[in-house]
Amino acid sequence: MKLKKHKIALAFMALGLTAMVSNVFAMNAGVDLSIPKDLAMGIKHQSYDYASIEDGAEKMAMDYTQVKVPLGKFNAMGQILVPSISLERTAFRFQNTAASDQTLYTLKSQFMFIQKQDEKWTRILQVTPSFHSDTDALDGDAFSLMGLAIWRFQSTDNSAWTMGFGANHLFGEYKPIPLLSYQYQASERLQFDVGFPITKAEYRWQSNWTGFASFAPAGGNWRVDTQNNDKINVAYSSWLASTGVRYQFKPKMWATLALTQSVARKFNLDDSDSSQEVDVDNSGAIMFSIGFHP
Repeated sequence: MKLKKHKIALAFMALGLTAMVSNVFAMNAGVDLSIPKDLAMGIKHQSYDYASIEDGAEKMAMDYTQVKVPLGKFNAMGQILVPSISLERTAFRFQNTAASDQTLYTLKSQFMFIQKQDEKWTRILQVTPSFHSDTDALDGDAFSLMGLAIWRFQSTDNSAWTMGFGANHLFGEYKPIPLLSYQYQASERLQFDVGFPITKAEYRWQSNWTGFASFAPAGGNWRVDTQNNDKINVAYSSWLASTGVRYQFKPKMWATLALTQSVARKFNLDDSDSSQEVDVDNSGAIMFSIGFHP
């Protein structure tokens, strides 16, 4: 796995700094050994090495950055409403090809409605208007409405089923996807999530440290204005096999560092007349995030 050494060093330095900060903000509260949930507020960055396109001399690398901010928590129509906004920047860089580098943006405004229907069932609805473009292409195809409908069934005290369906750009193209997963709390420190589209295992070996391994899709779709003023769709899809660690430097505030192998990668250019999809070789990547995990 070809990783740029200076990026790895910077990431480990950043993780080390969070450890030093934690000594300043140490608290005497009771020890919480639960597994942290997904990033709710903060910043996340991934950097991918160059990889060959169609096993040729042409190569592609990419960087991804996300900033996510929740906008509060409200009671609405007997449900809990949690709105949030996120800005994502995806940069594709090319070598040995005439293709121009691309910097693409996705702006999402998510409205999540949570309703506990009884002691075992919880329903979650997500409505997410989205803008995805190079900021020059501003036609109707640069906007989309994504959504999820999820039902969670607490089957036992330490296990639960989640099922549902949605429509998004997770696999490049805008399409519906099913969701099904089984969560098992093997112990206070160990949790497994097995299903589609995300599978993950995470272990909290100390009060402020966890380790995890995961397998999940990553992709997007953007509207781009070409040099000839033609508008095309750019789509990217892949699967990420990751292993990493998290460090809690303040209550619910975590720094995460992961090494990733990106596989089954596809890059697609689609205009009104034709579609061209190419395979991109597997690539190593490094991911760092810092922020609030409820």
